[in-house]
Amino acid sequence: MLYILTLVVLLYPFLPNMLGLLLMLSLPVIIPFSSDSGDAQLTKTKMDFPIALFLVIITISTITSTTFLGSIRDLALHLGGLSILFVLVNWIKDKNGLYVIITILIVTASLISLYGIYQYLVGVELDETWIDMGTNPDISVRVYSIFDNPNILAEYLVMILPLSISMFIYSRMLNKKIIFFGASLVMLITLILTSSRGGWLGFAFSCTIFILLFKRGFLLGLIPIGILGYFILPDPIINRIMSIGNLRDTSNAYRLNMWLITLEIIRDNWMAGVGFGHLPYKETFENYSDTIVTYHSHNTYLQTLAEMGVPGLLVLLLFLLVLFKYGIKYLIKQDDRYIVLMATGALSSLAGIMVHGFFENILYLPKIIFTFWIIVSIILVLFRLVKAGG
Repeated sequence: MLYILTLVVLLYPFLPNMLGLLLMLSLPVIIPFSSDSGDAQLTKTKMDFPIALFLVIITISTITSTTFLGSIRDLALHLGGLSILFVLVNWIKDKNGLYVIITILIVTASLISLYGIYQYLVGVELDETWIDMGTNPDISVRVYSIFDNPNILAEYLVMILPLSISMFIYSRMLNKKIIFFGASLVMLITLILTSSRGGWLGFAFSCTIFILLFKRGFLLGLIPIGILGYFILPDPIINRIMSIGNLRDTSNAYRLNMWLITLEIIRDNWMAGVGFGHLPYKETFENYSDTIVTYHSHNTYLQTLAEMGVPGLLVLLLFLLVLFKYGIKYLIKQDDRYIVLMATGALSSLAGIMVHGFFENILYLPKIIFTFWIIVSIILVLFRLVKAGG
């Protein structure tokens, strides 16, 4: 059974979207018939109700959607993510199994990152819509690796990098420390090369949460690190950071215009939204603007409000709040160093990606949705291990 899950975690970022979805949806059918899965038990966690509530509201929002078939696409993607969550939570039985899954996640992300670095070295073509050359004249390359956009690659790395840092800290053997340090460094370099400001902010926030959860006393150390970084980081990076909030930057102005129009959509559909998924949103957006072309609002929270109304956003926030509450209460306060570090990495991953969500719709593309639910499943597996005594 573990080798099947390992293969899935290794391959899903590289598979075509439809094949990846079919693979995820098939897992609850395939895994029970594997030779070593007979003693698996359905696991109850404190997250069952928030997850069930999320599933109910996205289903209702699909049924009531202005574009039913368009909503089916996103419903299927989340069902795929919940499928791998169901399998991981109920069939990962011990720390070793979870260790293997996390390691494979890191290996895959490292390979993807190495390809991104290769793109930088050969000078992959820069899409002119990805950056305002007027405010960022020194940036000639933004890497995207196997993804179609640098911001998507950044979303992926923001979720995996904290786990790699956790594995580096946890490892006691020198060879493993070197491997996980190398993996973390490769991912960090690639994240920088995406020039994704939202990704940088998300990772910076995840680092803050990581330190707050694991070594709170080190938090003040971030201040001199930030000051030092200002003086030693290359000018293109500093200029890119300083362009955050600059409305002369066309990317910022574009987002602001989309947010303002999205607020109009929310005002008119605040109770139930226009329907789950980006297609109902896109079609509705076109009724409000014929000059801006977009697939989503570049803000997870505004997107959720527009798609599912106030109830949808409340359910999403409730889900995250309960996950963090019980993660801190039952995992971070454990004496088991493995449990604490893996929980710290996973919670920091989610914290980082949700900050990135202020600038991107993170629950939009298949591979990012699957990764999100895999990170959630890691936390739920840790709940199971604690309940079983590790």
